[in-house]
Amino acid sequence: MKALNLFGILAIGACTFQACHSPETRGGQGDSSMSDSGKTDTAGGAVPMGSGPAGDSSKTDNMAGKTGDVTNQSKVDDDEATFMKKAAIGGMMEVDAGKVAMKSTNPKVKAFAAQMVADHSKANAELKALAMKKEIILPAEYPSEEKAHMDMMKKMTGADFDKHYIDMMVTDHDKTIALFKTGAMAQDKEVKDFANKTIPVITGHFEKAKAIQAGMK
Repeated sequence: MKALNLFGILAIGACTFQACHSPETRGGQGDSSMSDSGKTDTAGGAVPMGSGPAGDSSKTDNMAGKTGDVTNQSKVDDDEATFMKKAAIGGMMEVDAGKVAMKSTNPKVKAFAAQMVADHSKANAELKALAMKKEIILPAEYPSEEKAHMDMMKKMTGADFDKHYIDMMVTDHDKTIALFKTGAMAQDKEVKDFANKTIPVITGHFEKAKAIQAGMK
């Protein structure tokens, strides 16, 4: 009986050893690695981009577009922004040219220049505040052509300077009136109000400059 029991134990052990190294068991281990690979595929590419909320690029783009539209509604349009930027450059030049012209020995030119500095400094401050409210970045420097003109004026003296300055004021204010009339047609009420408020001021400048110009001929 003992010999029989021992034989049985050996037989069971052999079967166990064979089972552990059978193709089926190895196949099971292989399935485990394939399962791991499947998990990697699922994480990296099994769910295509755009098929779910997190990966839907088209939905994200649409949402971004809608957000941009809402933001744009709080700003001025391109024409109004262009008006404000041109007005800023013109306003800066009126102030700087006026400061240069205050060196004139002609009392009328000097008084006119002082008025330009005062009136346009005030208008420039109002425009700057409006631009900040409308989230418009105004130019802080002159374009190259205007800068060269200002540099040239600083070198002029006497009657030549006076005539050049007043001629410039007549021409520039004529153009500025036309610019502000376009601003007066703005859809944005505050931009429109600023333009309408400023037109009488620059029209007065234009008339005074023409009168001084006429006296120089």
